[in-house]
Amino acid sequence: MAVPIMFTLPPSNRHEVLLLDTSSKTTLKSLNKQITSSMAESPNCAEFMSKFKSKEHVETIQELKVHWAESGRDRKVWPEYTVLTEKNLEGVLELLRLGMGKDVLEVRVGKEE
Repeated sequence: MAVPIMFTLPPSNRHEVLLLDTSSKTTLKSLNKQITSSMAESPNCAEFMSKFKSKEHVETIQELKVHWAESGRDRKVWPEYTVLTEKNLEGVLELLRLGMGKDVLEVRVGKEE
């Protein structure tokens, strides 16, 4: 089964939609790889004036978190966001699948240290 996921690269409006195949065990490493690949190839993820950016500048994923949609959920008990970990990844992906495109994965990127 595949799960459609929209991810954003804040604070800009850079984004992309990918189809995550969940037929085999999905890990954070495999998700990072798919997102990183999409970031490099997608015109939706291209930074303004990126053609003038140094090629030495490499962005890596620092954190992944899901911003949950408010519609149909009680905000008193449902959290605003959830940080992805190896332990909660499978459950979060199932909730994303059930949410049918309401929720958004936020990808925080930064320079490699």
